[in-house]
Amino acid sequence: MSEPELRALRAISHILDWTATAEHAWNPRPYHVGGMHPRAERLILDGIEEASRLATASPLGAVIEGPGGAGKTHLLGWVRGEVARAGGYFFLVEFGVGDDFWRRTTGAMVTDLGKPANGADVPVQAMVALHGLADLAGVGDRIRAAAERPSGLSLDDLDALVNGLRAKDRQLLHYKDTIRALALYATDKGPGVDVAHDHLKSAEEAEEGDRRAWGMSRQVKPPHDIAVELSAILALTGPSVIAVDQIDAILRLPRSQQAGTEPGGETVDEVAGGLMALRHATRRTLCLVACLPDSWERISNHAVDTARDRFRTSLILNSIPTAEVARELVERRFEVAFADAGYNPPHPVWPIEPGAFATATNLTPRALLQRIGEHIDGCRADGVVRPLERFTTDAPVIIPPPGHLEAQPDFGRLDARFKELRAQAEVEDAFDAQHEDEVAPVLLTAGLTAWITEQGEAGRGFSVDPLPGHKPPVHARLRQVLDPDTDEQRHWTFRVIGAKHHIAALKRLKDGMAESGIGPKTPDRCFIVLRNHAWTDGPSTRKQLDLLEDSGGRSIPLRSDDLRVFEALRLMEADHDPEFDLWLRARRPASGTELLGDILSDVAGEPPAKVPQRPEPSSAPIIPVGRRLDTGATLELKLSVLARHTAVFAGSGSGKTVFLRRLVEECALHGVSSIVLDPNNDLARLGDPWPAPRLRGPNRG
Repeated sequence: MSEPELRALRAISHILDWTATAEHAWNPRPYHVGGMHPRAERLILDGIEEASRLATASPLGAVIEGPGGAGKTHLLGWVRGEVARAGGYFFLVEFGVGDDFWRRTTGAMVTDLGKPANGADVPVQAMVALHGLADLAGVGDRIRAAAERPSGLSLDDLDALVNGLRAKDRQLLHYKDTIRALALYATDKGPGVDVAHDHLKSAEEAEEGDRRAWGMSRQVKPPHDIAVELSAILALTGPSVIAVDQIDAILRLPRSQQAGTEPGGETVDEVAGGLMALRHATRRTLCLVACLPDSWERISNHAVDTARDRFRTSLILNSIPTAEVARELVERRFEVAFADAGYNPPHPVWPIEPGAFATATNLTPRALLQRIGEHIDGCRADGVVRPLERFTTDAPVIIPPPGHLEAQPDFGRLDARFKELRAQAEVEDAFDAQHEDEVAPVLLTAGLTAWITEQGEAGRGFSVDPLPGHKPPVHARLRQVLDPDTDEQRHWTFRVIGAKHHIAALKRLKDGMAESGIGPKTPDRCFIVLRNHAWTDGPSTRKQLDLLEDSGGRSIPLRSDDLRVFEALRLMEADHDPEFDLWLRARRPASGTELLGDILSDVAGEPPAKVPQRPEPSSAPIIPVGRRLDTGATLELKLSVLARHTAVFAGSGSGKTVFLRRLVEECALHGVSSIVLDPNNDLARLGDPWPAPRLRGPNRG
């Protein structure tokens, strides 16, 4: 395999992410294939168009139903782009057990206002809204100029904005505090940002008089009111979509985790009631729910009788409809991978044979990508590019021919590069409360991403959330998909807190805990607070830290050496070295940091004792199956022969089951999988412990 081919296969492997979570809707990728779910797309576009056309009301909601892997989460990324092109806003809400519906919804709206509207190089959604409001108020030039100043907006600028909007609609006076907060939050400059953030998150002001300095009252409005006001303000400039995703797992939690009498009853009631009220509480907003079919049935059954009248007919997403759609789904991903690798392939879907897509029409998109990922991993491991001729699981076993394995790479070059970058890394800003929100997410995300690669095949079930927007409540999140069918997940959430003032530190702690979903009812959530300053001994702080510890969270110091490792890995990833992944799996630098080595030790894969060495095949692999009774000669089967049907004929008690188990074990040692149908548990019983030590001998296993 040539270096360009190896580089291309590595790039393909990186874009085959079938564990993408809802947060990946914020990563703009040109992967969407029209025609995959035409009915769903049409209904969603109609909803966005209706929201754009309406003056104050909201259209009927829409439900996207489908099995795991059908593309529900991917479709949300397409929705985000479509509503942005319509001049609107996108908000993504994920619920956890015990979440207050309106607090979680409002928190998602505030967080997502700090994210780019449609791509990394465009303003955040809050700034888009501010520009629209300023133009409506007749102060567009003034507000744009003020937003560019290092100090941001002044009190006079806010007064001009509010007065201009009041002249258009006197009803907006009721929302003047939230208008001011939205404007300050959008600029992300000066001391007013924290004041604005506290108002939008229904928090008390940090110091008396903070809000008065910006023309705002001290009143703390509940999350429901903030959501209503934000929706009304944003509706002045464009439509919105509030997407609710990944509620399936919390609706299936046992009652022991949900305090009540009926399994999942309180959680279902909370979600169902909130969804039904959302349409009436918002303006020009399409409410979109993505879930499994039985999840929506449970919500409908627990909601009021008019539930089905408030949402459009559910949409069922199924498997890939045609070979053409399957090919386009893959081709768009490969196009990005080849561009990243600088590789010119023989054809757009190399190394997949174009005819293979005729066998993909019964697969979900996730299953298709998984099959491709397995093939690419095999090619990289064997050092041989083999064409994938079909996606069915009955493909014959292919044994790589002798002489095609590449020599193991010399990691000295990458070792030297890592040592150099680690020594040069400057990470002090991550410990500065003024810069932690910009620096810490980048470093932590780089470290977690490298940690996933170090796990090899075991890392396929993990993903890292995209970088957050400004003023994020948490700095990084690692997810592990426990059940692909229900999207049940385990989370590790990280937040650096460098603030020395006890009120500021406590506020960040509370916000981070709320966003992480940590709590006594959610053992699959872990929140790690990274703080090098001592906490104060005040009762409020101590109470919150006790709650953190009781919920399985931790507050630990953050070592600069760990961050230097993460920064070096970030820069090495940007080099696109084709041997970087192999180097990560061999050296495991992220796993070796004090932070990740401690927090993730219980889920990390076993480190290799040395760089894996593949044996040089002198001939086709064989399986010894026994000895002849007459001559004592060893009987062997070629591994490739087992790709055909195998039958064993012998009398009762002659050892057929033991022989079959031997075949399965020998195949496994050669990396070949077996599918075993064992309705009578004959093979399973062979796994029971022996009552006494077995006799050992040349013919005894």
